Amino acid sequence: MRFPLLALVLCAGLTARAQDGSPAEPYAPPPRILTNEIRAYAGVLTGGYSFHGGSFTDAFLAKGTAGHYLFEGFTAEAGVFSLVPLRGGGPLPSLSVSARLGYSGERWSVLAGPVLQATYPSTPLVTVLPSVRGLYRAGPVVLNAGLLDFNGMVPAHVGASYGPVGLAYVLPLGARAHARLPLTQRVHLLVEGFAFRVGAAQSAMLTVGLVGNPPSSRPGGTP
Repeated sequence: MRFPLLALVLCAGLTARAQDGSPAEPYAPPPRILTNEIRAYAGVLTGGYSFHGGSFTDAFLAKGTAGHYLFEGFTAEAGVFSLVPLRGGGPLPSLSVSARLGYSGERWSVLAGPVLQATYPSTPLVTVLPSVRGLYRAGPVVLNAGLLDFNGMVPAHVGASYGPVGLAYVLPLGARAHARLPLTQRVHLLVEGFAFRVGAAQSAMLTVGLVGNPPSSRPGGTP
């Protein structure tokens, strides 16, 4: 009697599972404030100094690529940025390389790391700067703060973004803004700029680029 009773229990379990019929849901990572991103941009930067009796300003062609990737919240970000003077006999071209590591949760993100700026010939040849950026989601608004952000070029700043647009105050006197215009589901047009003054130095830049959001590498995952 034990064998027929055991077979009856097993058949009942299999029948109940077959009647359920609900397919297994694919893996979906938890929502995070950042998603995988690759961007390339180009624009113009002007910078110079004011002094007693006058001032001077130089213009540069600015180009860069950057991106960040998430894996279970761990976030790695890297970027390359170059400046080429638009006139000869003036400032020298320069190259910056940045790398930041951190964590991105559902409502917050913190990234920190060095920015290496190189100009040849110069002394020293390479300058290393610390760079930090933090985000915090408060409902539909994302608050942000950073130190030497954007390849070490923007000093301390605080701001907020709502949807595709954002605005930030750059200390001690300046502003930074951006707007993302969707082209497809995963590609956006990014317009970004800043202008600020620190002591006798002033700087301003406007760039236009493309931003792509590649899907997650996890099976069934979406950014």
